[in-house]
Parts: sequence; structure tokens; C-alpha cells
Amino acid sequence: MNRSAWALAVLLVGCGDNGGVTGAVTDGATGTTTDTTTSTTNNPSTPATDTDEPTVGTMGQTESQGTSEGTTVTPPTSTTTDATTDTTTMGVDTTTTEPGTTTSTTDTTATTDTTTSTSTTEGTSTTDDTTSTTGDLPDLCACPDIEVPLDDGIFVLSDDAELWKYYPESNTFTMLGSFSCGGMTNTFSMAVDRLGFAWVMLNNPAGDIWKIDVTDPGNCIDPGYNPNQQGIGYFGMAFVSNSQFDQCDRMYGNSFDGFGGFSEGPNFGDFLSVDPDSLLIDIISPTDFNGAEMTGTGDGRVFSFGGVPSKLVERDKDSGAVIDTFPLQNLPLTNAFAFAFFGGDFYFFTESANPLVSKVTHLDYDDSDMDGQQQLTTINMAAPIRIVGAGVSTCAPFAPM
Repeated sequence: MNRSAWALAVLLVGCGDNGGVTGAVTDGATGTTTDTTTSTTNNPSTPATDTDEPTVGTMGQTESQGTSEGTTVTPPTSTTTDATTDTTTMGVDTTTTEPGTTTSTTDTTATTDTTTSTSTTEGTSTTDDTTSTTGDLPDLCACPDIEVPLDDGIFVLSDDAELWKYYPESNTFTMLGSFSCGGMTNTFSMAVDRLGFAWVMLNNPAGDIWKIDVTDPGNCIDPGYNPNQQGIGYFGMAFVSNSQFDQCDRMYGNSFDGFGGFSEGPNFGDFLSVDPDSLLIDIISPTDFNGAEMTGTGDGRVFSFGGVPSKLVERDKDSGAVIDTFPLQNLPLTNAFAFAFFGGDFYFFTESANPLVSKVTHLDYDDSDMDGQQQLTTINMAAPIRIVGAGVSTCAPFAPM
């Protein structure tokens, strides 16, 4: 999500207002990037400054505190940076829900013809009547086998229309390509569907959406979406599976009115979905976030990242009701931010001390190291781009890795 970009595009009043977003995250070192060619069309008027360490929260808390402990991690690199890790922790009780399992039944009819003269048996079987108890998964919702896999990383979007991929396992970035849809390159947000298309929202025209083929980013497709439905222009967005047993996905979002900075207050925004066939917006419920990013999972969960101070919120897809909240007070949204869920954990992309690039913060949401804590750790100080959108296909793993 890109606040400074839309502000320049639509010439709004108060372009430099940070909307009350205060505080930043201090990281003990600066990284370097192997790609120095990224151009930024919109520099935020108020660059972020690092003052505090990330903290650790507990789902359901309203406050979080912690003590600092710094460790340095140098991940393998491909096209990205050396990463310095600063970690703060607080002991919490965590539970991990194992993904559901599916079963299938096959009705098989066997017909045996026996020839007594040769004492041999010829067996044939038919398996045409195969049904599944997984909700009759349509073939169109199966994960495609494409050149750029959908299950090994997170797609990220720069503010100047470059599509990259972030690999959590190696903590590296790889550029997939740039695009210009109808001459437009000023980006706001992104979601990635199950079939391998990145749905990119642009700033001009405000809220317009184009589809980008992740295997060929230069291939722009107009899906026929009409912006400004029901008064909603911009929104953070993500694809979410219908359920653990129905893998077809649907886009969900949280609105942003485009005025001032990202903010929080009673009924400041709307939680919405977009019909996959008609591309019409359905407003599900009001939210307290005027501007929030979204991420979804292959087992049907949806989360938002927004608020002042920032929060991680799980919502009910049908009602919009808050299921749980995880405070992230010392991880401000900044002027450009995004996040995604991958392999049981969350990865947040926010502006670094140098606002021309982003940093990566990891939340050990599933307590994969089984130490009873959910650490919030800055793992990469300098991505090669300024990230305004992140999308993970519902083909990506959602269980702890």
C-alpha cells in the first residue's frame, strides 16, 4: 500500500500528513542491496526514522512489552542484501492448529471374464465414478504447474511497477520483471490469485485494477473491474480460499478514503470482498482502519495489518467480526507497507531508515521454534525496492514449516 504515491497522483490536500502514524522501528545495522536501479516515483514527505525495537504481542492483548536481544543472521544471497536480525521477545502461550485433512472415496467396479480353455483370467476395472469429500474441488481451482512456482515464496510489488519475489527460506529477493499497463506504472496495492495472476491496483486512474501474469509481468490484462464502486476507490487486498475444503479463492479488502494518512477510528473504513465473476464489491462490515493491508491463507483465514499503533487482526470472512488481535505497537505502517502469510508465519514489509527501500520483519506466529514466544524480528534491513504490495497465492503453504 502506497500513501505517498496516490497523494501525488490525485493532487490531494495534505499529501505529507502521516495521519498520526508515529514511531518507527530501530534496527541495529544497515543492509546493502545488489540492485541499485530501483526508481521511486514518490518520496514520502516525512521519512521514517528508527527509534524503537519491534516488540512481541499476544493474540488478544491490548499492550505488549519486551526486552531486546540482538543476533546477527547472514542469509544466503542471490539478488538481495545481507540481513541483520534484531529480535525482541516476550513469553506467550501459543497453539498451532494443524491443517485439516481431506479424504476421498472411489467407487470401483471390477468385471472379470474367465476363459476356461486357457485357465487365464482377464481383469478390467472402471474408475469413472470418483467422488471427493473435499467439497467437489473444481479443476479450475487446482494449483497450476507454471514456470514461476506459487508455493515457494511471496510476490512483492514496487512503487514503480516492478514485480519481485521474496523467498522466506533464504531471505532473498529476485526480480521477475516490470510492467506498464496502459502506460500506468504508479502502484498502490496487490493481491495474487490461485492461477498465477497478480492483481495490481493503480493510483491513476484511482483504484483501477489490472492483472499481471507472474510468468510474464509485461503481459497486462484488463479484467474489467470498475473502480469507485459504492464510493470505494482504494483498498488493501488479498485472495483467500473459500475454506479448508474449498480451495477456490476470492478477493478481500479494507478500504482507504485517499485523504491524509492511514488512520484508525470507529467505522473509519470498510471490510469488503469482490465477486470473482462479476467483479462487483460487496461491503461486508465497517472496520476501524482507514487503510489496511490484507493477507489470506489456503485454509480460508483472512488477516489485516493496520491501525495506529499497528495491529494484526484476524477477521471472520462472512461477518467481518474481529476474531483476534495481535498488537504491533513498535512496527509502524509507514508511508508504504504490505505483508503476507507464508508457512505459518507473517512477513511485514515497511519503509526502512532509508525510505527509498523497505525492510522485512518476521513474526514467528506459530512459535515454530517451540520456545513459548512469538518473536517479532527484523530479518532484512534493506530490500532492493520500496514495497507497496505483497501477495501470496493460496497455493502457498499455510501450515508451519
